[in-house]
Amino acid sequence: MMNSRPARNDLLKWEKTETGEAQIKVVRQETWKTRLLSKVFYIPETRTITLDEVGTEVWQMCDGHTSVEKMIDRLRQRYKLDRKEAEVSLLSYLKTLGQKRFVGFLVDGEKPKRRKK
Repeated sequence: MMNSRPARNDLLKWEKTETGEAQIKVVRQETWKTRLLSKVFYIPETRTITLDEVGTEVWQMCDGHTSVEKMIDRLRQRYKLDRKEAEVSLLSYLKTLGQKRFVGFLVDGEKPKRRKK
């Protein structure tokens, strides 16, 4: 896990705001369930998720080149955390991003693939 390299999902659009926070735009998937529910309830086409300072920094490091180990070291230095604090916090956050399919994890030998638009 420590040698894996998180990579952002290319299908997600994101931008950095004037305040330095990352905003991720999630587009609603069109399935029969969402079409049915949207007839009864209001379901927006897109949802915007705003990350705080630390979340934004982690999000930017999820470039497919930076390993989890290096991410931990950067967070330790920047926020003056001990190794265990940085490791537990980062791994928990990356797990959440992975479960939501915002990031994937590359292992040694894999190169990040960019989708053509």
